[in-house]
Amino acid sequence: MLHVTIHGSGRMAKAISSAAAAQDDLFITATVAPETPDWESDCPHFFSLDALPALPALLIDFTLPEGTRTAAEWCVHNDVALLSGVTGLSAEVKADLRTAAQKVPVLWSPNLSLGINLLAELAKQAAAVLDPKTQVEIEDIHHQWKKDAPSGTALMLGETITAQRGREGTQIEYSSIREGEIIGEHKITFHMAGEEFDLVHRAHDRSIYALGALGAGKWLVGQPAGLYSASDWLVDFNS
Repeated sequence: MLHVTIHGSGRMAKAISSAAAAQDDLFITATVAPETPDWESDCPHFFSLDALPALPALLIDFTLPEGTRTAAEWCVHNDVALLSGVTGLSAEVKADLRTAAQKVPVLWSPNLSLGINLLAELAKQAAAVLDPKTQVEIEDIHHQWKKDAPSGTALMLGETITAQRGREGTQIEYSSIREGEIIGEHKITFHMAGEEFDLVHRAHDRSIYALGALGAGKWLVGQPAGLYSASDWLVDFNS
């Protein structure tokens, strides 16, 4: 039985708590956040990580960038694996994750859905075939409360394309829309001479991210200290 603590009290924390209830190989020991969760749960809530009465094997972090920094420091101090899906991280917080990864296993990904990571792989293949000067546009659409724009997933997709075709390629254009209750939609458009090529992913249920986070977390706990991505987990997932 894998003991997991959720760091956060927002929509993703709720989705993870709900998804975990249907799995018999892990147990949510607590939620930790400055705000009390607005959903019903049998597990206790604490206002700080230091208030936890017992250590979990895994901390799943869906807070804000400063919360991720706190989580990284706490996990190193307590020898706890850290999985974070927080977006909009500064260079300093990313450096904190790299530092933590020298002591404990850390997986950071802006998106843990299987479909998005397949989208990234298809975009990588397209970038390998097309001329590096091909114009690329990435559009992301999310709910009205999402703060970062472009989304962390959009930036990850762009970096995947750039890494494949080299920095000399045409600069990628980003556009973001924030409206309604849209969970997430990402579209990559390759503008070729006389034609366009689109790759699209639409999320219809936030549970895809929660299930991905739990699956990746189970995998992470068995890894040595290091900084991992969703692609590392998926390699083993598909093998």
